[in-house]
Amino acid sequence: MLSRQTEDQIQGLLDTFVDMYSQKDCEGILSITAVDMMGFGTGADEIVRNREEMERQLQRDFEEVESLFVRITDYTIKAEGTIAWVIGDITFTADGREIPSRLTMVLRGTGHRWEIVQIHISEPAAGQAAGKSFSA
Repeated sequence: MLSRQTEDQIQGLLDTFVDMYSQKDCEGILSITAVDMMGFGTGADEIVRNREEMERQLQRDFEEVESLFVRITDYTIKAEGTIAWVIGDITFTADGREIPSRLTMVLRGTGHRWEIVQIHISEPAAGQAAGKSFSA
C-alpha cells in the first residue's frame, strides 16, 4: 500500500526531474539518479547503462535544442518497500515542437531519499491503429 508520505516524496522527485530537465540542468538530474541507473530513450541508440552514460545522453539532449519544457501527466505511482514505479504521459516541448511520449520509471528508496534507478521514454507507435495490438 502506498502511503501518503511516500506518494508525496515521489511526486516531489517527479517535479524535480521535470524542473531540472526543463532547465537543462544535467548535474541536477544526475544528483537524483542512482550510480547504477539504466534506461532507454526514444532513439534506437539511446541506451543508458550507468550514470556516466546518462550524463552523455543528457548533454546530447540539451545541446540539440534552445528551449525545452517538460510535463508529466496522467501518471500512476505504485510502491512496495523501498522500490517504487511510475508510468505516465510525458510531453517534451523542444524549440516549440510538442513531442508526446510515455514514461516508465523505477525508483529506489535509500532511507534518506528516492533516486531514479531505471527510466524508459518512448513514443507511441505511429502506425498502430487504436484497438490493434501491432503496427500495420
